[in-house]
Amino acid sequence: MDFDSSELPRCGKGTRLQTVKSSIWLLILTAFCSSLTIVRADLDPAVAEQGYRLVADAHALQRKTANLLHHHHLEREIDLGEFEIGLGFDSRYVSEGRDNLSGRSGIIWGKVGGHTHAAGGTFFTELLTIEAWGKAYNETNVSVGYEYEKGSASIGGALTYLDFPTDGENDLEANLNARWKWGATGGFTTDWAWSEKSGGWFGETSAFHEIAVNQNWTLTTMAFLGANKGYVVEEHDGLNYLGLRIETVVALTEHLKCAFYIAAIEPLGRESGESLRNLLWAGGALTFAF
Repeated sequence: MDFDSSELPRCGKGTRLQTVKSSIWLLILTAFCSSLTIVRADLDPAVAEQGYRLVADAHALQRKTANLLHHHHLEREIDLGEFEIGLGFDSRYVSEGRDNLSGRSGIIWGKVGGHTHAAGGTFFTELLTIEAWGKAYNETNVSVGYEYEKGSASIGGALTYLDFPTDGENDLEANLNARWKWGATGGFTTDWAWSEKSGGWFGETSAFHEIAVNQNWTLTTMAFLGANKGYVVEEHDGLNYLGLRIETVVALTEHLKCAFYIAAIEPLGRESGESLRNLLWAGGALTFAF
């Protein structure tokens, strides 16, 4: 099957996406409210003392499942450094609120990363590879970054080199992010990416809430807004979409965890001919940390 690189919104072009009925939103919101009621009713304040407590982190709530790898660290004594290996899938490859593969394929991804605590914060590096299972597409990302946390707030930045072997293109992105935790279970995050290729920015801001079912299992819900400023070229600037994501993370052992999520997007201010569509997708990942 021939592949046209101009379909990729990451590279600044629109894509044709499948439309998902808006009634899906009602089903998701109903399931979300029901799950909160059930979980809160079942929670015992005296949860089991044994287990591996999971800590929610801002980047685990970003728009790609692959970001689950670097965060949701198992809480144990802080080592000088830590390495992680992850393998996961997404039923759609969604970024910037667009289906990069036009609904014709999902992706399988693999990722290795490492971080070390120094200079009052955390330096990290990551290698991500993505392969589509329904069409000819692959991608490689290499990232280096730094995060600083103080009290309930954290800020960070990263540089990412993106290579698209299928169409012979590449890009360099700069990323800035911030997080503020509100109480023990909630908070807000914002993440902005600048593309050298398009010369524009794209941002996503979210509010999240986490429920600790027990020491090994957490449920996280997040509502998010996406905004474009020249990143997705030839499509409108300003607010682009409203999204909802429900995620569960389970620590299987001290070093192994699994995660699953379901997410949906509703376009905002969509203009004729744009690639924004109603989207519903899901994914999961296994991560080994040592």
